[in-house]
Amino acid sequence: MPIKLDLSKEQTEGVAFYDAHYRVVFDSSLNAGRQLKLADPEREAGRVCRFCGLGKPQVSFDTMAHAVPEFLGNKTLISLNECDACNQLLAKNCEDDLAKWCGPMRTVSQIRGKSGVPTYKNRDMRIEMGKKGLEIGIVAEDLESHLKFDGPFTFTPPVAASTQPFVPINAAKALIKIACSLCPPKLLGECKPAIDWLMGRAGAKMSMFPVLFAFTPGPMPYGDGRVLLLQRKNDHRFPLIWCILATANYRFQFFVPFCLSDAWMMKEKSVQLTFPHFPDVFGDAWPHGKTRFGTFDWSGTEPIVREQSFSFHVESVKKSGIPPTAEQK
Repeated sequence: MPIKLDLSKEQTEGVAFYDAHYRVVFDSSLNAGRQLKLADPEREAGRVCRFCGLGKPQVSFDTMAHAVPEFLGNKTLISLNECDACNQLLAKNCEDDLAKWCGPMRTVSQIRGKSGVPTYKNRDMRIEMGKKGLEIGIVAEDLESHLKFDGPFTFTPPVAASTQPFVPINAAKALIKIACSLCPPKLLGECKPAIDWLMGRAGAKMSMFPVLFAFTPGPMPYGDGRVLLLQRKNDHRFPLIWCILATANYRFQFFVPFCLSDAWMMKEKSVQLTFPHFPDVFGDAWPHGKTRFGTFDWSGTEPIVREQSFSFHVESVKKSGIPPTAEQK
């Protein structure tokens, strides 16, 4: 599916665009304090997996399946429509790559997964949660030149933080799996081609898979996180289903490919999609800085590594006063 993307529309057009063309069909917090168990209406055979189409006794449903990966902060949304075998397969083949891309940002933004906030480390830097907050250790010859001892400042580590090697299309599939897990039963038929693709039952190549990305600075602007599904409400040539996933400082926006009502995308030699990012909910009233927007192309099939930059607001710095060791003198 050859896709060209045009994001030339201004952010101010976003509200009018999505109001005109889409309706919200799913909206939930990622950490509402109580679990929301998603279950399709029971058929004669009982629970049926959305991904393999099998039910008991052919498959088991003993594992708690998170509709949004727990490493993104989801403690609320639990799928009863995913068997143990598909849960393990999709975690290994898709979600693992998304987790590898998310590594540095999960630590810096203090996103709690199954085992708490993960530790990030490379040769020159280690970031981990301590008793009083993040603890950062950096090895750099000119570190002191990046610090100020006379008041608040913004500190950008002088050494790079890199993702683990990840396969972009697999990370994209992990996002698409989220949308397919949250899709209301009445829309599930539209997602069947995407599910077949996720499970390897259908082959398709993409020249581009756009993942729209937004970063908002400051302390946990998205709070407990949120996920939305939008459905197109007219016949205009835009993707049928969008998913918007926000956690900590980050927001992903992506569409479900191959929907039955989007067959026109597959028939045309080249598709140009023109739309704005989903509207920014913070605007000028947010005191920590403006939201920054970008787009990833996650159609690649080979492992890559990406550097991720970040900065911290520092109120003050004090020298430790620890005398140097003999080796340091």
